[in-house]
Amino acid sequence: MSAQVRYTKTPDLRLRPLKEHGYLLVFTPSRPRLHWLNLNAWLIFELCDGKTEEQLRQAYLAAVSRKLSPDEAWSQLQAGLAQLERIDVVRKSEAKEVYT
Repeated sequence: MSAQVRYTKTPDLRLRPLKEHGYLLVFTPSRPRLHWLNLNAWLIFELCDGKTEEQLRQAYLAAVSRKLSPDEAWSQLQAGLAQLERIDVVRKSEAKEVYT
């Protein structure tokens, strides 16, 4: 049995996509604040659906590989995840996997 870090969206967020402006508005009721996510942060946010760090890395690289090198993409992903965690719109948790 091993534990893997997984990223998920914080529950109970209020979302308002502003596609014409390239932003996602996110309201965090637990800490009442309104956050504007730019397109990059919005992409990272959407990818956080229970993926492991490696799965996130692969999905993000697939989305940005025409514009960024793998190292640049990883650096940008790490910074984006840290920021989204800091404002409490994404959470990191350890999920145990059982191998049979």
